[in-house]
Amino acid sequence: MTVGISTWLVGAGILLVLLGIVIRWRTARYDLKDAAIDSAWTLARGKRSAENPTALEQKFNDIRSQASWTGKATRTAGTVAGHFIAQALAVVSLVMILGGLLLAAIGLYLR
Repeated sequence: MTVGISTWLVGAGILLVLLGIVIRWRTARYDLKDAAIDSAWTLARGKRSAENPTALEQKFNDIRSQASWTGKATRTAGTVAGHFIAQALAVVSLVMILGGLLLAAIGLYLR
């Protein structure tokens, strides 16, 4: 049995979609916007407690736990850099997902 070009297009499309989803899932923890939405959702559900801080509180506590001013500044810079990299990778993952859907659609059309 030979595998046609349409099968390869569908397979590559599915692979791109899955890879885009994995990239988005892994970079979401560095995105401050997602942390703010998660914090608002935690507060709206009434799940916030001293033992269960919100995502923004966890990031703030991580920065605040640094012993020196340079440690706090370094941690803050790392958090901000991670946020901007996560934003860029979110766009890349969205393009990968859309491209994968397009490839799969073309593969199904050619079948």
